Amino acid sequence: MELKTKSKRPEMNCAIDVFYDETQGFSNYINDSATYKAVLVEAGSFVVEEDGEYRVITAPAAMAVNEKANLKIVSESGVKTCTVFFKPTFIREEFTIEAINSGKYEKFLASVKNGDQMSPEERMYAALKGNCAEFEKDYTDSIFQDALLLLEFNWHNRNVVYYSLTEQEFAVAVRLCQRLKAELDSQPDNFWVLRVRQLMFSLLFTATADFNRDNRQDDIYKDPLVAKVARYMWVNIGNDITLNDILKAFSVNKNTLNDAFNKEKSMSCMTYLEQLRMKYANKLLQFTDHSVSEISNICGYRDTNYFSKVFKKHTGMTASEYQKQMKGLC
Repeated sequence: MELKTKSKRPEMNCAIDVFYDETQGFSNYINDSATYKAVLVEAGSFVVEEDGEYRVITAPAAMAVNEKANLKIVSESGVKTCTVFFKPTFIREEFTIEAINSGKYEKFLASVKNGDQMSPEERMYAALKGNCAEFEKDYTDSIFQDALLLLEFNWHNRNVVYYSLTEQEFAVAVRLCQRLKAELDSQPDNFWVLRVRQLMFSLLFTATADFNRDNRQDDIYKDPLVAKVARYMWVNIGNDITLNDILKAFSVNKNTLNDAFNKEKSMSCMTYLEQLRMKYANKLLQFTDHSVSEISNICGYRDTNYFSKVFKKHTGMTASEYQKQMKGLC
């Protein structure tokens, strides 16, 4: 199937290289080899395999998927996604996939100070932060400015990039996707193509500017058992989780489970659960307006004082102190 949207208006005999698909699970076209895919994971969780390694992704999340990706889902539960398929030529006609993959639009990366000691991704962000003499000269040209909108799809040496979203980021992404779908479906006037293009720019800018700030769901696991248990932990992070719950859910004994976690993460299963909860609490304290008691409950701690005690063990300050410090930086 060619992933396009045809005009429904009699006076417009055209089709654009943008296609929207909303579904339980993943779109049947997720591994299409001719398009980029901007995916919003609205609900659920899944484990994906990449070259013998595993990643655990839980909603709300987003994914930037290029034409070379071949997603291999190991397990999933309750996943709901909306996916925007597009060819980069819709952003600008010069942006063929071949041209983008040639590197011609990222020449400034070569001039980053100490860039030879950095990964491509590190060079990219150093350049965006101003550590590049050539950046201003090259990027006064609008074609290079537009190319930056696609950097999440092809400048990471990875075919898929995953993002954990805050509630605010998720709300923005949902709103943009809903507006995009409405334009593609209704095509109320002859300007619908222009509005779709504007919405695509907004969606890509949001991903480039915001989603790369925090990749908490981007941890790599080598053991599929550890990955699946980690997914279980994220799904149930707000519930009371006992070791017996995990052993029963995965039909495994305590020694086998802890041996797997010690080998993979150098800690026991339940210690890793505590670490995940503190990582999640850290994010909620930084990026939401929830109270400490609300965050304690969201992270699975019914006793707020105990939650703060555990948080201080990991960070050196109580949850209230940390939240106040983070708000002071805003």
